Amino acid sequence: MNKKHIIVGLLSLIVSLSFAQSFRTRIMDFENPGSRRIRKTETVNQWYYRSLPEKSMTLKTEGITRIQLRSFDIENLRKPRIIIVINKVETPYDLSLKEFKNGYYLYEDIEFDLPAGTKSLEVLCFERSIYMRAFEMYKPIVKPKVVRKPNRQITAHAGMIDITHNGSSSDYYTFNQAQPFKFILNNGRDCVVYMRARLTDRSLPSFSLYHNGEKVESYEFSLARSSKFTAQGVNYLTIGKKIKLPDNLSSSEYEFRADTDHMFMARPVFIKK
Repeated sequence: MNKKHIIVGLLSLIVSLSFAQSFRTRIMDFENPGSRRIRKTETVNQWYYRSLPEKSMTLKTEGITRIQLRSFDIENLRKPRIIIVINKVETPYDLSLKEFKNGYYLYEDIEFDLPAGTKSLEVLCFERSIYMRAFEMYKPIVKPKVVRKPNRQITAHAGMIDITHNGSSSDYYTFNQAQPFKFILNNGRDCVVYMRARLTDRSLPSFSLYHNGEKVESYEFSLARSSKFTAQGVNYLTIGKKIKLPDNLSSSEYEFRADTDHMFMARPVFIKK
């Protein structure tokens, strides 16, 4: 075998494997089977059938577009053949020996398309040693993969800082006049935001909340200092505020802007449904 024949063979194998992987099979039952034999494989045991003497076997095919017919023989026939009858038109199919295994002569599968609107067909085989099983071939419906957005997407902030309370710490996002704090809530999730600010003088820290680009409200801290919450590098922290955000029906963008020259700290927390 030369190199050209090897390449052609490999290409044919690739095409056939790709075609086979695009289809799945479902067992079909003959309407009037005769005797049967079981075929055992490594994965499954299935009954195969042969027709009654001088009779055909019928398959109901309404809604089916393609069929696979598997078969084996208990004898080594010289020219095995199966005839498919559709609308009284006979189409012969020669069977090709695939392998001899476990006492059976296994034939290559036969596959064929059905004319549109075919409600039934007949499988005719005059050889009494051939057993068959029919399978519907269908393409599985591939459901589009739904890409779920994360519940929260942080899009802007000025850095992170740990605020400690009773030995435990929580991460807060910082923002200031130069850099706002922005985030997006998806999937209809809602949040509350815990807020604090760094006190530096006698001025009152003030910030504003925006929802989808529109100002919702402005907030102002008092000069009262927290004695229980601390942050590294921050001498004085304000008493905390709990901000309830406008409802998020699907996806919403929220933004906190500093109105005064202070460092603000924000920690969004999801509201449990």
